[in-house]
Amino acid sequence: MTDPNEMGPCIVCNKVDARICNRCKSARYCSTTCQHADWPTHKLLCASFSKFDISNRPTDEHIRAIFFPVDTEKPKLIWLHSKWCDDDDGSRFQLPEIEAYMGPNTFSCRVPIPYNPVLERQLSDTIQLCYRDTFLFDGSKPNSSVAAITTTKPGQYHDWRGPIIAYANAGPGVNQATCKDFDMGDFRRLTDYFLWYNYKPPPATQQSNDAKIKGVKINCIGDQKMFNKPGFEAVELVSTDLIFSKHDTSEITKRIGLPIFTRRCPPHSKWANDLDNEIFERKSPFNNQYATFLHLCCDPKVEPDLRAGSLGWGWASMQWQNRVGSVIVVCQDKKPLLPLHVEALCKYCFDEIRPLLAHSIGEYEPEEPMGKDAVLAMTCRPTSIIHWHKLLEEKHEAGEDTDVPSPYDM
Repeated sequence: MTDPNEMGPCIVCNKVDARICNRCKSARYCSTTCQHADWPTHKLLCASFSKFDISNRPTDEHIRAIFFPVDTEKPKLIWLHSKWCDDDDGSRFQLPEIEAYMGPNTFSCRVPIPYNPVLERQLSDTIQLCYRDTFLFDGSKPNSSVAAITTTKPGQYHDWRGPIIAYANAGPGVNQATCKDFDMGDFRRLTDYFLWYNYKPPPATQQSNDAKIKGVKINCIGDQKMFNKPGFEAVELVSTDLIFSKHDTSEITKRIGLPIFTRRCPPHSKWANDLDNEIFERKSPFNNQYATFLHLCCDPKVEPDLRAGSLGWGWASMQWQNRVGSVIVVCQDKKPLLPLHVEALCKYCFDEIRPLLAHSIGEYEPEEPMGKDAVLAMTCRPTSIIHWHKLLEEKHEAGEDTDVPSPYDM
C-alpha cells in the first residue's frame, strides 16, 4: 500500500504533491476537482481495495490483480498465482496463471500497456491486460464490469467481451520479469486505457435532449387491420421519451449483444372497443405474438410465480401474454434501430430460440430435453448473425430491399 507520507503525482493529471485518498490509501489527487473526476470509476474498487487484506497472501508467488467478471457490475480484486519460470537464456520471469479465469478451450491474449495515452507519458510500471483472443466471435457475453467503467462517460467504446484480468509488472517497458501488486493508481491507468481504446465521441444528435431517436413500433393486429399499419413501423422519439426511464427489456437480445428497451402503447379506442369486428378474423386485436416472443425468459434462476406474473424459464411473463397491443422498441444506447432490425430480432426469438427453449422444457418428448446451458450457449451473437443473413437472403429472393446495415454496425 502507498505510503501516505510519501510525495507522489496525481493519478488524474500527473501534477506533483498530490494528496492520498483517505479510504484506500492508494490513489493520489492534487485537488478535489481531480478527485471528483476520478470518483465514478474509483468508487467501483475503492472500498474493496481498502478491505483487501494483504496479510492473507496465499504464497510469495501470489500477486494482487483485478478480475473483470462478465456478469457483475464491479471488478474484483483477486490473488493471482504468478509462478517463476526459466527462460532459454537462463534468466527467470514470473508468469501469472490466468487460464482458470479465461475458461476452457480458449486462447488468451496478454497485451502490455506501458504508456498512458491520456496523460501521454510512459508508465512507471507496466499493466498487462488479458482476455480471450476470440471474444468478438466465440459467443462471449459483453463484459458488464468493464462497461461499468466505459458507461461513466458518453461515447462509443470497444465491445469488450468475456472474462478479463489485469495485473502489473514492476518497472517500465514490456520486458520486466517481476510482477507486483496491482494498486489504485494502476486501476486509474487501466481506466484511461478502456476510455481511450477505440473511443468514438457521441454524435451531436445524442448530446441534445431534443435529438430524435430512431426506433420501431411492432404493430398489433388491431393497428395492422384497422389502420393498415405494417408489422414493423419506423418511429422517432425524443431522447427524453418515457421509454428511457420506464421500460421492459429482452433477455434474449441482451445475450446477443443488442440490448433494447420496450414499452407497450395505449390501445386505440377505435379497435379496443370493437373486439368482435370481423376484420380481425376472430383474433384479438391486442394480439402481438412477435412482441411476446421477444420477451421469452431465458434466465435459469427465474422461478414461476403467478402472483408476480412470472411463468419462469421458456415463457414470457403474463403481462406479455395478454392484451399486449402495439409495442415501441429502441436501442438502450439510443443508436438507430430500423424496422428490418426489429423484424430480425423478433423472428430470431420466434424461429431460433423459442424451439430451443421448448425442447429444454420437454415439448419434444420422447427426446431427452436439452440442458439450459446448451440453450444459453446457442443464444449468442454468431447465431443471430447467421439468422440475419438468412433473413436478408429471403428478403432478396422476394424482391424486397435488403440494403440495410447489420444492427451491430449502426
